[in-house]
Amino acid sequence: MKRMWVALSAALVLGSTPVHATVTLTGLSFDDNAFVDQILTTQGTWTNPTAVIGPNIFSYAQNNPPDKDAYLIVAFTDNSIVNGLGEDFVLFEAGGPGSPGAPGEPAKITVNGITNTYNTVWSGEGGAYRAFINLDDFGIPAGDRVAVIQLWGLYNDVSGTEYMAIGALNNGAPIPAPAAVWLLGSGLFTLVGIRRKINR
Repeated sequence: MKRMWVALSAALVLGSTPVHATVTLTGLSFDDNAFVDQILTTQGTWTNPTAVIGPNIFSYAQNNPPDKDAYLIVAFTDNSIVNGLGEDFVLFEAGGPGSPGAPGEPAKITVNGITNTYNTVWSGEGGAYRAFINLDDFGIPAGDRVAVIQLWGLYNDVSGTEYMAIGALNNGAPIPAPAAVWLLGSGLFTLVGIRRKINR
């Protein structure tokens, strides 16, 4: 009987979904793990590129001097963005010229090999502008997940977009890194090989 309770307790712990705290940015609620965790690649010169990591709307990453080939490739490691109902993630930007009600700087991003540009609109809070983005725009099938986004620096010949946070509205489980998948596969093949050897 004791073994049964231990096994049941272990199953409940292993099968439970992690509980995340809530982070509120510009009136929107996100899981605390719903934000970019890592910069994979940089191209060009960027001021403060790590500003795009986490739920940060107090500083920004900007390509400076402006360069049409500059980009950041960012990743979600402990979560992913799911193509669910409506908009799937929000990109926060530090604004543009003019008053808080004026349009912000456009954000040019690439996902799944498709590049789109989005206008950012003042959030009503501080200097934070935002764009609501749907993964349908990038040919991602419903229910599929994305963990890598490419952010382009230059939006015109004068200035670079000032990227702040990127938060998943439809927050999903992490996507295993290719190396982890390969190791898992090789481990399974090893176990199959050992079992065949024992059975001979």
